[in-house]
Amino acid sequence: MLVFFLYCVSIFSQTIIPNFYFLNGQIVVDTSTAYVRSNFTPLQTILLYYDQLKGPLANIAFYNLAGNIVLFIPFGFFIPLLWKKLRGWRKMHIVAFSIPIFIEGTQYFIGRSIDVDDVLLNAIAIVIGFVLFKIMKRIRKILTQK
Repeated sequence: MLVFFLYCVSIFSQTIIPNFYFLNGQIVVDTSTAYVRSNFTPLQTILLYYDQLKGPLANIAFYNLAGNIVLFIPFGFFIPLLWKKLRGWRKMHIVAFSIPIFIEGTQYFIGRSIDVDDVLLNAIAIVIGFVLFKIMKRIRKILTQK
């Protein structure tokens, strides 16, 4: 539970903290350009980054695509591990979309850009984590039967 808590704190600290700067000794939260920098068209950013994987922005494209997936896999593994009621496919698919929708929705209101493709990549990652949980559970069952 502690590892999952620390993981959640690290993810939310990277995704929920608003863009801010200091002006005359005061903290100013920048919410002025969130809508301008946002993408509401599914697959637009994913295809843009995919096209750049062999281009000059290959590193940025790879880290954005892989990062949005790799960073969210633990949600799909830890949530069913810690809460038995969330071990079904339907409930985990709801969780898989709820977490990134919450994060992206919150980002919009705190001045960070939002991207529907982040929701898709994060949801896919959570499902991958859930598949890994199911595989580990099956392996454990096989090993304990011997």
